[in-house]
Formats: sequence, C-alpha cells, structure tokens
Amino acid sequence: MPLAHRVARTAAGPDADLPAFVMDHEVLTHRELAGRAAAVAAGLRAAVPGRRRDWLADGARLLAVATGNDPCFAELLTGATAADGACAVLDPQWGPRQAEAVLDRLRPDLLVLPGGREELRGTAEALGIPVLATGGRPDGYEAWRDAHAPAGPARLLTAGRETSTFLVGFTSGTTGVPKAFRRTRGSWRASLSLGRSLPGLGADRPTLAPGPLAHGLSLYALAECLAAGAAFHGLRAFGAAAFTELLAAGGVRRLVVAPTMLTALCAAADGRAFPGVDTVVTGAAKLPPGLLPDLAKVLPNARVTEYYGASELGFITVRELGAVRDAAGAAGPDAAAGPAGGLDVGVPFPGVELQVRDGRSGTVLPPGGTGTVHVRTPLRCDGYLWDDGDGYRVDGAWATVGDMGRLGADGRLHLVGRGEMVISGGLNIYPAEVEQALTALPQIEQAVVTGVPDGYLGRVLVAVVSGPGAAALTQARLLELCRPSLARYKVPRRVYTLDEWPLTSSGKIARGLVERWVADGDARLRPLPSGDVPPSGGGRGTG
Repeated sequence: MPLAHRVARTAAGPDADLPAFVMDHEVLTHRELAGRAAAVAAGLRAAVPGRRRDWLADGARLLAVATGNDPCFAELLTGATAADGACAVLDPQWGPRQAEAVLDRLRPDLLVLPGGREELRGTAEALGIPVLATGGRPDGYEAWRDAHAPAGPARLLTAGRETSTFLVGFTSGTTGVPKAFRRTRGSWRASLSLGRSLPGLGADRPTLAPGPLAHGLSLYALAECLAAGAAFHGLRAFGAAAFTELLAAGGVRRLVVAPTMLTALCAAADGRAFPGVDTVVTGAAKLPPGLLPDLAKVLPNARVTEYYGASELGFITVRELGAVRDAAGAAGPDAAAGPAGGLDVGVPFPGVELQVRDGRSGTVLPPGGTGTVHVRTPLRCDGYLWDDGDGYRVDGAWATVGDMGRLGADGRLHLVGRGEMVISGGLNIYPAEVEQALTALPQIEQAVVTGVPDGYLGRVLVAVVSGPGAAALTQARLLELCRPSLARYKVPRRVYTLDEWPLTSSGKIARGLVERWVADGDARLRPLPSGDVPPSGGGRGTG
C-alpha cells in the first residue's frame, strides 16, 4: 500500500494501542493491525507466484480480496500492498458470471473470500487459483495468517516504488464484465498529500465510512485514516438503524458517505441530533439541496465538503458548502438551483487542471461552452487491464471519462451529464440539468431523468422523483414550478414517484434499473396526474 510503512510507524509509536480499524463492534488496534498485516505479507512472500504480469513489479504477488466489509479487510489490504505487492478488491455483490469473468482475466496468486461462498470457491479452484476462506476454519484464512506470525512489521511493511501498481479496482463495463483499472502508489500518495490542504479531506479524526469497502468512497477513507493514524469505523452492511446507533455511541467526528446514506440517516434519526460530528465528506453523487435543512437538524455542527471524481481519474473538483446550517439557509428554491446550465461541482482539486473540449473537433472551448470535460492530473490511474472500448480515454497528458460540462469564468465546473444527451424534437437536452432543477424544488429530494422513444418527437423526457411533497404534485404544477429554471421543452413529459429507490452496492441510485422500470411500465412507479397540462409541440434546432 502507499502507506503500509505508515501503519508500521503508528504501531511503533505512542498510539499503538488505540483503535485503528473498527468493523461493527470488532476493534483492531494499530499494534494488532500491523502485526496481522505483517503476517499476511510474510505468507504472500512464501507463496509461489502465479503467472508473470508485465504491469506488476518483478516477484510481486497479487492478492484478490472478496471479503466485503469484514474485520480482516484492513490487514489483508495492508499486507498485500506492502513493498511492491498489489491487491485486487473484488465486489462481493457481483453475480457468479461477473466474478468468474474477472477471476479468469485476473488470475491472482491468492483469493480470500468469506466463508460460505462455495460457488465462488469452486469457480476459483477450477481456474487454478488458491483460495482461503474467512470464518475460523482449520484450513482457512485465519489459520494461514497465524502460521506466519509473529512477523516484524518494520521489516515487512515497507514502502514500495512510486511507479509500482498497488491496487486493482473495478468500474462498470458496457459488456457486463467489470473493467479493471490499476493504480500506482504515486497516484494515491499525491492524492493524500494534496488533499490535506482541503477541509474534510485528510482524516485527522475518527472517521465513519459506512459504505462498501469494495468501492472508492469508503476505500479511500480507509487509506486516509491509515495514513494519518486515525481510527476508521465501518459497517459490515449498511443500514440506517446501525448507522444511527454508531453515531449515538459517540466517538465518530467525521463521516464519508454517499448522499443516499445521509437521506437514510435523516429519516431514521427520529428527532435525535449528533452534535459530535463536525465534518461530512460526500461523493459518488450530487447532494440534493432539499436534504440540507433536515441534515442541519441531525448534524448541527457539521461542515460539508462534496467532491466530484471518477474511479479512473481520482478527485477532479471539490465544493465546500461550509457549515451545514448556513448551507441549509442558502438552499431555498432559487438559490439551490444555482446557475443554469449544469450542476455546480466546484473548483479543481489541488494539482488538477480542466479543459472543456468540443466533442467532434476536440477544440478547447472558452468559458461557458458545453463539451467533454478533460482532466490533467497526477491522480489518474494507469489504465485498464482489459477494456470494452468505452469510457476512459487518454490524449497525451489529458484524460476523460466522457462527462459533459462547462467551465464558468470563475473556474467552477458545471456538469451536464455523461454523453447521454437527449434530442427531443430537434432540441438538445442534458438530463443532469433537468435533475438539478427538479431536486432544487422543496417537494423533491431525488430525481432520475431519462429519454424514452416517441413517435413524433423522437425521444421525450421521463422523470422518476421522490421527496416530501413529490406524490402531491401534478404534471401541471411541476411545469409551473420549473418555469423559472427550465425551458418548457426540458420539463419531463411524464413523471413518476416511487416508495423506495433501488441502490447499487456503493449506495448510488441504480439508474439502469430505474430506466428499465420506466421502459417496462413497472408497477413500482406511480404516475403523477396530469392536472390539465396545456399541450406543447416540439421544435427544431440544435439547442
């Protein structure tokens, strides 16, 4: 890991017996974590390496971890990435075919999985991959680790080279097979160093990241904590009740969460407040402005920082909302919408440069022009191990994941979507802009906007929304409310509400599933009544 040596250093210092990694109620101190991680490193070095990989340092081992949020996760990650070793963090939520496709391509030197995953064990063993299972079996992971203990952290948990790969992460692929990207130690060392200058980034206090460690939001929060010698708290499985219980116990001062988790927290708080939390860092999706007043009641002393990034690029921009009470006061129907033309995701992260380019010619656009966002950054990954030809593209020192946006004259980036522009009646519409306008309304907290086929206009917009007053809206009332921020042709033609959003394992709204429900006319979606919406025709033009 880019900080395995820091784990060893903390374990040798005055904080050695303080909590380092807390999963639910199971606690590992810094001393215990370092000792176990050193045993993992020793065990991997004793293993016979698998096939030669030109993207790994000579003699380095690749450990695949599919345990999810297990109490052993931190020791596995730290031990596997000591020196020039590497760790592939697999998502336990993958289906059997996805897991098999990844393992077949990756062929790690060792796979550690949770006990009871016999199907995955059988798949790995059929591919010739050695397997260890957690859960205390005589032939399991814990026995293997303990057989290599005691091991010296100072000798084994050493720093690797800047250019060596330490992490294999995964992002969605268009073929159904997750795409594997690799990160060098230098990219995260730079990120950790640059992030310390920003409020909220840099874990100098006990941190709770209740999401899955197989995803970047929580995984990076763990890295921040290990680098700083701070306590990391997590949950085996996210649940609003467990989340509030952990906050009620005290001790946590910083949250790293997806917005959906804050929505769940506000709904479950039941009048309780948690004044001990002074910092909230949110990513993975935009924080709905309508959530801020409720959040100010639950976390009255918190300051909020949100960031926009990508798995392949790391942090791209950061937006400081400041004290949540002040941010909530500024989140009225007009202020929340922000400038027209996209979601305000803030200013470039330190060390990051942005350009917006025309999608066809590649010409760099002036401020205000909408195009593809390109990033020059020391934080980007070293590319995919396998690729479906979609998404991440590199052009010299610059790279993009295809997000569309515009730069303001003040340097702030406004996102308008990821290449999913909808052309309706000859007019260009970016769903993200419409989602921003909808979630700025006090009645709506979450919104997904998509395009569906239409015989006359080609495609029309459909929205799925939720919030305290969403079910009481009519289509006509929605048109009236959106008039100050959206042109009439950008207001969705059909709007649905639902009781509960489907979520991905990382806590994001599962957009693909919502879009499928729209296409299939799923009964979980309830249409808003028309309320006598006056007719309107389409137009022609380029928008």
